Order: sequence, then structure tokens, then C-alpha cells
Amino acid sequence: MERLSLDYLETLHAQQDPNSISIYMPTHRVGNEIRQDQIRFKNMINGVIDILKRKGLRDSEIDHLMKPVEDFRNEGPNWQAMSDGLVLFRSTNHFEVNQFPEAFDELAVVSHRYHLKPLIPLLNGNGLYYVLSLSQNKVALFEGTRYSIKEIDSSFLPENLAKALRIDEFMESQQFHTGGPATPGGGRAALFHGHGGAEDDQKTLIQQFFRKINKELTSFLDDRNVPLVIAGVDYLHPIYHEVNSHKGLLKLGVKGNPDSFTLDDLHEKSWEIVSEVFEQEQHEAAKQFTDLNGSSKVLTKTEDVVPAAVAGRIETLFISTDEHIWGRYDVTNSEMRLELDGETPEDLIDLAAVKTLFQSGKVYGMKRNQMPGGHQVVGIARY
Repeated sequence: MERLSLDYLETLHAQQDPNSISIYMPTHRVGNEIRQDQIRFKNMINGVIDILKRKGLRDSEIDHLMKPVEDFRNEGPNWQAMSDGLVLFRSTNHFEVNQFPEAFDELAVVSHRYHLKPLIPLLNGNGLYYVLSLSQNKVALFEGTRYSIKEIDSSFLPENLAKALRIDEFMESQQFHTGGPATPGGGRAALFHGHGGAEDDQKTLIQQFFRKINKELTSFLDDRNVPLVIAGVDYLHPIYHEVNSHKGLLKLGVKGNPDSFTLDDLHEKSWEIVSEVFEQEQHEAAKQFTDLNGSSKVLTKTEDVVPAAVAGRIETLFISTDEHIWGRYDVTNSEMRLELDGETPEDLIDLAAVKTLFQSGKVYGMKRNQMPGGHQVVGIARY
């Protein structure tokens, strides 16, 4: 499974093919709904096949294109380990399936490139965040959204203090334990007892450990300003902040022993922190729209927004996630056509969103009734 990143979206966007299939649907982790997921997926496959037939593809071409999709559907174990949302991409020479902690609306698109709009709110503006859980025995990384959180593969991070610094014997001799004073978060500060400056030794070792974590985690997160929340006993938070280099690390963290948290606990505590950041960013963007509305910097017509986004002129983009504007935009001739007959269109909102995102703009996705001015798409131009 690929992790969601700007590079990942750019790679998908670049894979243009006349028969690029994108499928999004909500899925369930347990229960009888799993069987219903398979049935809904089959219905979506049938819808895609109908589109391909209308495009004039021969049965043999359709069979070749849909074979890995059908194989995935028929593999029962695939449906026993789902997250909240399934995303499938298939073109002539490419096939992949991904899961994300987001219950996507059902959508199947066949176009000349992959449809990426449902992923964008998770990546930029109001969606994805990470929690780094730090305890003496385990380091874990979680990926969360407004709706859920899940532990992801963190094998690239040091596993624990002893293994990272190879100090097993030292740890035993120093009697490392959690008998320190209680912290405000409900945990206890770890203490070393032995010869020399115990507290200084402890802090130095933890700093070395955290530097190793920070190095690997910063590389994993690339240069994205994605929010990162630390979860751990109170004593560890300032030490990690001292060595951190990720610009998205939030000042507030989840205090307490992470080993005692359930997933629901961790999600509730972390989302309370992250949601304020997302809401503040979106509030500031909405205020910018209000302040500039009526000026030449605010674009609300598709024929204005799309060319500006392609040219890299959009600083902030609001998109309606529950609507589509079908058509084609010819980048070479700057020509736009809507509601094409006899052609496979693309969602022009999707095009504006990915082009804005790829050129360092902010994209905020929301339902139509929440959009500034009630528009389908709103762009705030840099100039």
C-alpha cells in the first residue's frame, strides 16, 4: 500500500491513458457489511464495463483491462483486512489498490487520467495527520483523519530505546523504570538509578534516541507541513521538541502513557488538538475570500479558475467535493469544453485541485452547501 503524499499524487497524475479507471468506495473493517462491500464493488465494476463498451472497446480488451480488478474482487481475504475507504486505479499498464482511513463516497470514473479529487482533502487543507506514540517499550506511528485513526507500518523507526542505542547492559545496570513523580498527563517520568548524574544521563540517552526517530520520520513525511502530534508521558514532550526538525509538529500533544490508550482514546485526544489547527487554517482562508470578494483576485467561474490553476496562479482553492464539472481542458490551446458528447470527460474541479496542489497552493474540500458564496469552485489568485 502506498502512503498518501504529494509525490504519490503527482506520479498518478502523470500516468495518462485513454482508459484510466478510478474507483472509490467506503468499506468496513468487520461485520456483515463486508459481504455488502463485495456486492457494491461488483456493481461498480459492472458500471465501469458498461462505460468501456460505450467507448467501443472490444470484449477481449475489456477482459484484459478488468482482469486484475476481478481477481481482486474474488480474493476473499482482501475484504477481511479493510480500512474505511478503498481506492483502486487501473489503466493499460498499471494496477494498484489502496486503503485509507476515510469513508469515500462511491464513485467510478473512466477518463484519460486518474481521478484524484477525493484524496486531496486528506493530503492538504483539512484532512490527514500523524501521531507519533513514544513509550519506553515501543515506538508507533498512526495515521488519522477526522473520522478514524490506524496504526501504520513504522518499521523504519527505531523500535525502542535499548535497541536504538544498543544499551541493554547499561539499562540493566541503571535500573531504568517509571518510578518517577506523577506527571500532569497521568504517566510517570522515567528515572535512572546508578552512578553519576542520573537525570543528565537519562536525558542525553533519550535525546539520542529521539534524534534517530526524528531523522527517519522527517524523511518519511518529506517536506509536507502535515500535522504531527506526539503522544507520551509529559516528561518526553519537551525533549522531543528540542530535537525535532519537522515543521508540522504541533506544540500541544497527547499526555499520558500511550500503551494504556485504546485507538478510540488516541483518536479522540489527538483529533481534539489537530481539529483546531485545521479549523483555524480554513477560517483564515475563508476570511481571505470575504476580504477579497469582488476583486480580480477572487475567481468563481470554471472558465477562469481552471486556466489560472494550470498556470500556477491559484494560492488558495475551495472545491465542492460532492459535485463535478465534466469537460476537457486543452492545456496547449487553453481551450475548455464542457459536457462533451462522444468523449470521456474529466472532472475540471479535479484538474484545478491537483494543479493548485502541485504548485504549492492550498486546497480545501467541502460540501457544496459549505462553499464560500455557494459556488462550485472558488480560487484566490496570487496575482
